[in-house]
Amino acid sequence: MKKCLVIGGGFAGLSASVHLSNADFEVELIEASPKLGGRAYSFIHTINNTLVDNGQHIMMGCYVETLSFLSLIGALDKVQVQEKLNVKFIKPNFQLYELSTLSLIYPFDLVTAILKYSAVSFRERLSILRFFTKLPFLANRDLIKMTVDELLMKENQNENVKRAFWEIICVGALNTNIKKASAKVFIDILKEIFLKGNKGSKIVIPKAVLSQMYCEPSKQFIEQKGGKIFLSEKVEELRFEKGRVVEVKTDMRRIKDFDFVVFAVPFYAVQRILLESNSSIVNDNKILKEVQHDWGHSTNQSFKPHYSSILNVHIWLKDNRFHNNFYALIGSKLHWVFSHKSHLTCVFSDADYLMSSSDDEIMNIIYSELDKFLNISTQEITDHLIIKEKRATFIPSNEILNSRPNAETELKNLFLAGDWVNTGLPSTIEGAVKSGKVAANLVIENAS
Repeated sequence: MKKCLVIGGGFAGLSASVHLSNADFEVELIEASPKLGGRAYSFIHTINNTLVDNGQHIMMGCYVETLSFLSLIGALDKVQVQEKLNVKFIKPNFQLYELSTLSLIYPFDLVTAILKYSAVSFRERLSILRFFTKLPFLANRDLIKMTVDELLMKENQNENVKRAFWEIICVGALNTNIKKASAKVFIDILKEIFLKGNKGSKIVIPKAVLSQMYCEPSKQFIEQKGGKIFLSEKVEELRFEKGRVVEVKTDMRRIKDFDFVVFAVPFYAVQRILLESNSSIVNDNKILKEVQHDWGHSTNQSFKPHYSSILNVHIWLKDNRFHNNFYALIGSKLHWVFSHKSHLTCVFSDADYLMSSSDDEIMNIIYSELDKFLNISTQEITDHLIIKEKRATFIPSNEILNSRPNAETELKNLFLAGDWVNTGLPSTIEGAVKSGKVAANLVIENAS
C-alpha cells in the first residue's frame, strides 16, 4: 500500500485525504492547528455557550465537486439545498425584494425571476436579460483585459443595476468588488451558476456548523479507511534528493516513510516552508542547487496574490424574529445577514478597510446598518462576537490569472492543493475541494 502525507486539514487537505483513502492509499494528515477546518471551522462561544462558525459560508448547486465530496463522506444530509433559486434582497426600512424562480422549465424560470425582480425598474431588468443573452458569446481574449466594472459599463449596466444586482453577485461569489475582479473569472462563474440548467443557481446552506458538516465526517471516513490524523503538529522543513521529497521535518518528528506528499496549506504557508527548506539546503550543502530551482519553480514564485478580507459579526438578540435563512442588503456596507436559531451572522465581504477598525467602530456600523435595513434597535442586541479573516481569499484579478501554480510540481512526488492552485475557479470552497481531488488523482496516477 502506497503512503501519502497530506499537509493541511482544511477543505483542500480533507478532500485530498478522503479521495486518497477511498483509493486505498495509506493517508497521514498533518495539521498545524489543534482543529480541522483551515479557514472554515467552528468553535464554542463560551459566553453564550453557542457553537458558531468562524464565518458564514454558502455554496451553490453548481458546486459539483463539493456536493460529491459531501456525498462521499456521508454528509449531504448536513446541508440544505434550495428547491428553487430564492434570494431575499433588502433595502432600507426592511423593503423586501425577491429574486425567485418559478416551477418553469429552464431557462424560462430564470427569465421570469429577473423580470419579477422589482428592486430595479422594468427597463433595467431588460438590460440584465440582454446581458445574460450575451454571456455565451463573450470572448476570453477581451475579458482578460477588463475588470467586472469595465465590462458592465461596456454592456450598459447602469449604477442602480450594478448596486442592486451585479455588485451583490460579484462580492458574494468572489469576495472582491467589481473594480478589482477579473471580468473573465466573473463571467465563468455566471455561466456555471446561470447557464447550465436550474440546478446551478440553487443556494446550498449548511444545516450544521462547519465542524459537524464536513470536518467530523471527513475525519471519520479517513480513520475508518485506516488513515491517521495528527493535530497541533507544524511542518517546518522538507529535505530533497534527486528531485524528490525524501523527508518532512515537523516540530515533533522527522518523517521518511512515505511515497508522496500533498501540500494543502495557504500559499503564504508554502512560502514560509520554502524559505526554511532553502535555508536548510544552503546551510548543510547536502542537496544540489538545482533542487532549489525545482522547488521554487513548482510553487511558482511569480504568483503573488493580493488578499481580500472578510469580517463576520455574530449578533445575539433578545428575540430572533428573522426566519429566512439569509438576506442580501442593497446599498449597505453590510452585505449579508444570515439567521440562525440562536443568533444572526453579519458578513462584510471585501472588508480590507475594516481590518484596522476597533471593535467599537465596527459595532457602530453594525448598529447603524441593522437599524436602517432590518429595523433592529441597539437595545435588542444582547451580545456580539467580531471575527476578522484578513487573508480570507485572494483577489481574482487579471494580473494573477495566468500565474497560479498547477497541482503538479517539478518534484516527482510533491503535489499542491488549495483554493490558490490553478483550478480555473476563484478562491471558494468549490475551488479548494476540487484542488484536493485533482492532487489526489495525480498521486494515484503517479503511483500506478
